[in-house]
Amino acid sequence: MLRIHPVQIHRTIAAATLACLLVLSACKPGQPSATPAQPAAAPAATAAPAATPTPADAWPQPDKVERDGPDAELMVQIGDIDNFGFGFPDGFNLFTGRSTPVHSYPFKPSETDASGTDRIMVPSGFNSASGDGYTASTARPDNEPRPLRVAFDLDGIEVKRAALQLFVDDFQARVWGATYRVWINGTEVPTVATTLNALDQTGPIGKLVTIELLPEQVGLLREGKFEMKIDDPSHDVADGFALDFVRILINPKPWRYTGTVHGIAIDEQSGAPLAGVLVSASNTAQMSTGADGNFSMSGVPAGLAVVSGSHPDYQAATESADLVAGDDVRVVLRLKAAENTSAGMHEQLDRIGRIDLYGVYFDTDKDSLKPESDAVLNQVLDLLKQYPQLHLVIAGHTDAQGSDDHNRDLSNRRAQSVVAWLVGRGIAADRLQAEGHGESQPVASNDTAEGRALNRRVELRKADG
Repeated sequence: MLRIHPVQIHRTIAAATLACLLVLSACKPGQPSATPAQPAAAPAATAAPAATPTPADAWPQPDKVERDGPDAELMVQIGDIDNFGFGFPDGFNLFTGRSTPVHSYPFKPSETDASGTDRIMVPSGFNSASGDGYTASTARPDNEPRPLRVAFDLDGIEVKRAALQLFVDDFQARVWGATYRVWINGTEVPTVATTLNALDQTGPIGKLVTIELLPEQVGLLREGKFEMKIDDPSHDVADGFALDFVRILINPKPWRYTGTVHGIAIDEQSGAPLAGVLVSASNTAQMSTGADGNFSMSGVPAGLAVVSGSHPDYQAATESADLVAGDDVRVVLRLKAAENTSAGMHEQLDRIGRIDLYGVYFDTDKDSLKPESDAVLNQVLDLLKQYPQLHLVIAGHTDAQGSDDHNRDLSNRRAQSVVAWLVGRGIAADRLQAEGHGESQPVASNDTAEGRALNRRVELRKADG
């Protein structure tokens, strides 16, 4: 791996000018910085520092806790709000959605910075790929992804809703081909990953992202512990990223700073408007498109608004837009028709590592496959025959109707049915692994018929290792 050591910048006007030029090219594709500027000293922390945990069972205390504040019944903060040690301009309010000024890099956390904050991290799948300046100016093990962890006292609060506010820096999945995955307390949370994989940050510039957890994910926080891991372990990509802080909002109040997102969902190939597309702004607002394909969502939290559109017959589409409080933005969601062919499946597995299949049908509340599933299952069969080294996880998912135990058992039996169908047609059983997740990994809200239809799915995923 290329290792570039930072050059000490003398405090002269000429050197300052050079530093500015270097910063502006910090993370542009194909323009790694050879002599990145040194960061300014971090300002003194105003809140109690969080100790970096070393034992596996260490759960540090929050950097800040606010009860019955303006944003939530309980706000728990990991990391200090200091823009990676570079500070903010006078009068700057990051919660109104404005981006920070460009800052220099690389930067390193202080001893008091919470684990996973104020440091440059590079996905664990990175091996030798070329990429951004963040990656080129750091080295293992310092840039290994680190989890954010905290323990907090609910003090009798019943967790009914929860949201995350992340101050993110230089996520560029779309530029470098990363496919981020996110785990909260060991459970994969696809809805958070959808937001991070839509980001295309350059600069480097910090931005605020607000993501509301779905009701089925809220239970992950009810024990008063939070661990979030962000990583792409499967792709050799050099997409360095950073987090300044994360705020956990328990039972959030109405958002103080909001704007409106307008847009249209269209078929990528024909340009025709699409009805029945479930549109979501990181779960903070959602609606379905009408016959004209249009949508308008007010009350979307200010910051980097990530808007996704989902439909069972199409691959999901996402677009992001800077949303400043009080403003309106417009996005176009171009949905590509689902390619339930062996070639299309292979391309999607290579690109994002997973496929949600909506053409596999079962009898109501049973694990027996319907004959109309054969068309899609035959494509999966062809995929496995064409790529004999491929090992797949077949994962079943349900909506939230019914009990947790029932849905987990049902989804597992349905996944086993798909495995049995493939094994019965010549695929070696050791190439397939069945999983049943029930309602625990929703991709949409179960509050609408459209959302429930999206959650009822069979997922194909490359087996780890």
